[in-house]
Amino acid sequence: MAIMHPASIPPNKVNSEIRFFNACKEQLSDKFHVFYSVRWYTTNNGVREDSECDFLVFNPDYGFLCIEVKGGTGITVDGDHWYLHDNHGGRSLKKSPYTQAEDSMRFFKDYYEEELETTYSGVYGNAVAFPNFSVTAPLTVSSPLELTIDINDMPNLSKRITELFRYFRGRKAGQTSFLSPDSQKKFIQLIRRRVALSIAAGALIQDKEIELAGINQTQETVIDLLTHYSRAFIIGGAGTGKTWIGIKKITRCIYSGNQALYLCYNRALADYVKSIVADDRADCYNIDQLAYSILKEKANNAPVKNGCKEYSDLFVASALIKKYDLIVVDEAQDFTEDWAICANLLLNDTGSLYVLHDDSQNIFNRSFGSKFLIDEKPFVLRYNIRNTGNIYRYSQNQTALGLDTIANQIEGVEPDERTFKRKAQAVAFLDSTINKLINREAVSPEKIVILSNRKQDNSILSNVSHIGDFILSDSKATQENTIAYRTIQGFKGLESDVVIFINHTYKNEPKTNETRAMLYTAYTRARFFLYVINYEDAGLA
Repeated sequence: MAIMHPASIPPNKVNSEIRFFNACKEQLSDKFHVFYSVRWYTTNNGVREDSECDFLVFNPDYGFLCIEVKGGTGITVDGDHWYLHDNHGGRSLKKSPYTQAEDSMRFFKDYYEEELETTYSGVYGNAVAFPNFSVTAPLTVSSPLELTIDINDMPNLSKRITELFRYFRGRKAGQTSFLSPDSQKKFIQLIRRRVALSIAAGALIQDKEIELAGINQTQETVIDLLTHYSRAFIIGGAGTGKTWIGIKKITRCIYSGNQALYLCYNRALADYVKSIVADDRADCYNIDQLAYSILKEKANNAPVKNGCKEYSDLFVASALIKKYDLIVVDEAQDFTEDWAICANLLLNDTGSLYVLHDDSQNIFNRSFGSKFLIDEKPFVLRYNIRNTGNIYRYSQNQTALGLDTIANQIEGVEPDERTFKRKAQAVAFLDSTINKLINREAVSPEKIVILSNRKQDNSILSNVSHIGDFILSDSKATQENTIAYRTIQGFKGLESDVVIFINHTYKNEPKTNETRAMLYTAYTRARFFLYVINYEDAGLA
């Protein structure tokens, strides 16, 4: 059985593509990697033109084929015009499907050589598949039967694919068609990267939507169960959907005419949830914002213990405390016992309190103890729905945290990890990466975050105002010419399609529990693409 990317095809796709996908999956051996719907682009006079390869079939013994699939009941050609027919009539195609397949083939050969700066030595070819009807004669001079797969070939697709590889290998007279094991691995990773960049550039991945729909139903079930509990813990690894459950619970509450509070430690996360809920009946605060909303200037004089302000005694003394029917505490591993007491003080006698947390992300080494006054066993979320499988498994392997969480079934590209000892080299790599992502791959700047374990003024980007062609910003990038720079602490609970993590470290730095929690939190902010820049600072050794 072939290795399919994605593992299954969404059922809402056209019948011909579903049929070809399943035939590849069932008939080709596990030597084959078959990539479905790989987007690519060209630039014509400065204008980006998007294209797509229906199927890219890779076999390590040969190389790759780009195959365009057309449905319908027949196809005709009139001069330069191609017409695909079906039971409802017909439609004109923009160009020959053979030309489409050939264009894809040339793109991926060139893409390999440009990205890896080496000659592609394997077989490369193109074909067109008509799974629903027979083609008994060449449609044009440039569309020979050798490059055609029709309904008669579908029961023996493995044989037909092998014939295509041998046909194109025969056309490479006198040239090598051997791909080394390293070249094979690099080719597969390169196509996975192409898919990941396509997603980050805004292309929707249908099986991701279907999986999220299933997870959405699971979350609704959890919320239904919570109605039987006035107080509950909800625990789960990074990306298991804790925050979304909190948001949905708040939404249900306010639309029932009640008052809700979302509470966390990270102000950026509170602001994000506020923008999602967008309703005056729900307050969204971090703990310091909440304290100021109740205590005003008195909050500035709150006593400090272990570096954290304590507000509970001041809350008790205040006559202005607002009571809530529902309180959701998110990222509760960041809370102290005092802040847990504060949450209880704001709850109506008949209200509900739900506490969401993940001890693997306890980067501040705090504890709320038993002060949330919850005795019930926690609800456990086990499925990561944020990160590609490659990113989450990388996070687990590097930190030995989040091991109880099951990685996403959607594969992506392996994280790109580099180590630099010279600041200029690290910054040059960062410059090149940002420019390539935005200018070449059309990834929007707002979908990229530069994340670090240091504030900018104490990082390798201190005194740096631009990365590539873009202005560095210490908040979410909202303009086309800005890139966000955030600390791990300031980005907790949030996510980005592309994360470039600058890890300031030193040689043989021990991975303490706090360090591992920091790294786990940083890695799992990335949805589709993760770069890790380890900068070994000699001054810290």
